[in-house]
Amino acid sequence: MDDARKGVEPCAEEWPFISVLVMSHNQQDFIGACLESVLAMPYPGRLEVICCDDCSDDASFEVIERVAAAYRGPYRVVTHRCPSNGRVAVNMNTAVHLACGDWFMRVDGDDVMHPDRARLTGLAIMKHPGAVAVSGCLVPFEKEPPEVQNVPDEALEYRVADRYDFAGEKPDWLEWWGCMMAMHRSVFDVFGDLPAICAVLDDTMFATRALMLGRFVIVRNGVMIYYRRHAANISSDRTRCRTVRDYLRADAASRDYYRRGIPCHEPILQELETYTRTHPDCEGVLSYFRARFIELKRQALFWQKPWRERIADAHISGPWWRRIPWALRVICPWAYALAARFLRK
Repeated sequence: MDDARKGVEPCAEEWPFISVLVMSHNQQDFIGACLESVLAMPYPGRLEVICCDDCSDDASFEVIERVAAAYRGPYRVVTHRCPSNGRVAVNMNTAVHLACGDWFMRVDGDDVMHPDRARLTGLAIMKHPGAVAVSGCLVPFEKEPPEVQNVPDEALEYRVADRYDFAGEKPDWLEWWGCMMAMHRSVFDVFGDLPAICAVLDDTMFATRALMLGRFVIVRNGVMIYYRRHAANISSDRTRCRTVRDYLRADAASRDYYRRGIPCHEPILQELETYTRTHPDCEGVLSYFRARFIELKRQALFWQKPWRERIADAHISGPWWRRIPWALRVICPWAYALAARFLRK
C-alpha cells in the first residue's frame, strides 16, 4: 500500500473489512454510550457492527436494540442475545460466527470508542504486511470521556513485534488489552474457537495466537479507546487505593483474578506447546508464557501458603534490617495492606 505510506488516502476497496464485535453483559448504564460511539466512527472501507449480549440480567440488550433501531448510517448492524450466560469466550465465539469481516475489532460494552479507532487500525494493517493483531493507546475515565485529539497520520509511530522478539521475555513496550485489540480472522481459522473455560485472559490467548501467526502492531501514539473505570471492572487498580481497606479489597480482587486465570492459562500453554512442535521458532514465546504461568500461580496462591514459605517465595534477601520489614509485609494480608498504604508501593 504505497499510497498509504505516502499519506495519500487509499480507495475504499483497499481498506480492510472490519467487523466490530461489541461484547456486553449487565452493562445497561454504559452500553448505549459504547454502541453510539462505535456507530459514530468514520471509516472509509467496509465495516459492520456485531452486538452480542451474553444473556444479561438487566436491560442491556433492550438498550442495544433501541440504539440499533435508531441508527441510519452505512454500517451493517447485527444484534444477538445469547440464550444463556456463556461468559467471555463463548460470547466472543458467538460474535465471531456472526461476523463477515476479515478483521475482528473487540469492544467491551462499558468503554467508549475514540472516533479514530477504526481508521487508525486500518492504516496500521495496510502499512504493515503480515500484521495479525493491532493495538494502540487508551485513556482512562470515570464519568465523561475526555476529547483527545490524535496526531496527524504522518506523525503516527508504530512498533512491531513477532515471535522472534521473544527470548524468554516480552518487550517492555508490547501491551495487549483485550478491550482495544483488533485481530485477523486467521486467529480463529487456524486455532478454532476460544476454549469456553477462558472466562478471563482471553486477550492473552489472542496475543499468543497472533504472535505465533505473524506480526503484532502497536500504534504507539494513537489513542483508540476511552477506558471506563468503575466498580465492576474485572481487575483492580491499586493506584486508586486510599485506605488500608482499599488495599485489602484490591489485593483480594487481584488474587481472585489470578486464581480464575489459572485454568484459563492451561489451554493457552497447550496451544503454544502443540504449535511449537511444528514451528520451533515459537520457542521464545512458549518460554515466556511458561514463566508467566508460574508467576500467575505464585500470585494466586500466595496467601494460602505457610508464612515461612511466603517469605521464601517473596525472594527476601539482604541484611536483617532489610529482611525484617519485607518479612512483616508477607505475614498476612493486613500487614501487606498497612505497608502498602504507608509506603505507597
